[in-house]
Amino acid sequence: MPMPESGPNFFSPVLKSDPQPQLLEERRAWVKQDRDVKLDIFLSIADDIKLEVFEVGPPLPPSATTSKEMLEALDEHFTTFKFEDYHHVFCHFLNLHIDQYASLEDFNAEYLATLDDMLDHGFPLDNLQAISGYFSKLRCTQNPWVAKKLKE
Repeated sequence: MPMPESGPNFFSPVLKSDPQPQLLEERRAWVKQDRDVKLDIFLSIADDIKLEVFEVGPPLPPSATTSKEMLEALDEHFTTFKFEDYHHVFCHFLNLHIDQYASLEDFNAEYLATLDDMLDHGFPLDNLQAISGYFSKLRCTQNPWVAKKLKE
């Protein structure tokens, strides 16, 4: 039969350490998960944003912040993109085809109006994207009139 623990010894106090191993394991698991999430967030953003927002570059995320703090820093730095507001205009742009219009001038007017709508929604195409999209719309059609206009 085991002997009961004796009471406190006032002459040589010994602190009994019970670090609660279950809590310690939970904390380790949480820290590991946070580290993994933080790395996923960090690897999913562009290098210039890493430097601009977190002031560190690849390969590792900032060690002093948690994943929640990283998301908060990104939210403070950038506005939330709401695609629903932009969706109608963007779909119109995607479905814009030259063979739907009687003349090239009509198509050009609608194309410019669509670009202006995209600008009004706060997400304009840059010049290269706009020009590339324009020529793509012209070349992706099977309309013989367009082929003739392109040769001119």
